[in-house]
Amino acid sequence: MKIILIGTGRIGSAFAFCLAKAGHDITVVARGARFDTLSREGAIITVDGQRMPVKVVQTLDPAAPYDLAIVTVPEHQVAPLLPALSASSASTILLMFNTFQGTEPYRAAIGIERFAFGFPKMSAFLVDQRLRFRVDGPGMVTTLTNPALATLFREAGMPSEVEDDMDAFLRSHVAFVVPSFLAALLTWKRATSLTWAEARQLDVAWVEGFELVRGLSHALKPRLLGTLAGLPSIVRTGLLWILSRTRPIKDLGEFGPTETRALIDAMAVAASGNIPHLLALRP
Repeated sequence: MKIILIGTGRIGSAFAFCLAKAGHDITVVARGARFDTLSREGAIITVDGQRMPVKVVQTLDPAAPYDLAIVTVPEHQVAPLLPALSASSASTILLMFNTFQGTEPYRAAIGIERFAFGFPKMSAFLVDQRLRFRVDGPGMVTTLTNPALATLFREAGMPSEVEDDMDAFLRSHVAFVVPSFLAALLTWKRATSLTWAEARQLDVAWVEGFELVRGLSHALKPRLLGTLAGLPSIVRTGLLWILSRTRPIKDLGEFGPTETRALIDAMAVAASGNIPHLLALRP
């Protein structure tokens, strides 16, 4: 397939690497230092020296007949891209990012006949412009609305599943990850991990987010989140306290507070402001 990826940070680079390795013709849109590196190297390079060739451009050419366009930038960067995506000749446009507002605004902008949404679960980081990633670890399953794309990703070595109620999944995921992001921001630049009191505050935020999702008439998805929400508070607090001591959570702090703020603000809109604990923790 002829595929273009818009957003070549850690997630987009991992997708580009896996899809190129599977034999697809990959073009990536990049800017700044990332554009300079990819232009010079002509490839996504991993920390252990593996190379997968890609073409690199600075903008999406609306006339280019791509089979698939994949967008992996954070949601707060998507709005300026929508006119170009709407005008694009790409057969399918796959959006992949955290969102609480739901998929309908994007479906309306792009057109239902070629719209798809997904969410990646992987471990991926850029280290001096080189990719360190894993896509097949425990719990690492990319969730998609399109069965054909799930097959495409599985054939490229990325475990994938199809979700019929993507809005429930996305909102549940935001409710789950925002306290994790907050834990990372609290602990990233200090020598200590979460205190028990901080973990307790974040558990209250977890509960508030889960209740908001249910208040929007969604079941928590995947089912494991429903199980988490039903655990005693002391158990959830303990999980947060333990997670704050792990490398994957601490590493999230390097991405800063912008996405966390935007997600809490979107939750506040959906809740008409009735999420006091999350708003009090907003970085």
